[in-house]
Amino acid sequence: MTLTPHHRTKPRRHHRPTLDLIALRDQHLHHYLRYAALLLPSAIAWQAVHDAFEDLARRWPDVLSTPSPTACAWQAVRHHVGAATDPSFLGPLAHLTAPEQDVLMLHVVLDLPPAEVAVLTGRDPAAVHVLLRAITRRSG
Repeated sequence: MTLTPHHRTKPRRHHRPTLDLIALRDQHLHHYLRYAALLLPSAIAWQAVHDAFEDLARRWPDVLSTPSPTACAWQAVRHHVGAATDPSFLGPLAHLTAPEQDVLMLHVVLDLPPAEVAVLTGRDPAAVHVLLRAITRRSG
């Protein structure tokens, strides 16, 4: 008689990214890494972006059912970078909303045009312009 354990540990499944997820990552990877490098040392920045895409690969079918997989990818990158960032580093931006912080960092600091910020974050271009105006009003 063979004894078997009641609970078997399932091996950790590695989720292989699909071609559409790989295309999304490759299309924006340079900007994701530049954003992460603003807040983290380069090796940690790379790992945070990598972890974001591991997370996306695990839930990719759900992400595809959303109105904007690109927005989900941006939020995953933002979440993983934020989790690795010293919270005091963003202290001067604490008065801004998360979308305003994104637009400020991507447009003002990384010098991306508003249309490119919209594509990268999965936002409507008009929403990016509204956020830019809100930031300008607060600082002016």
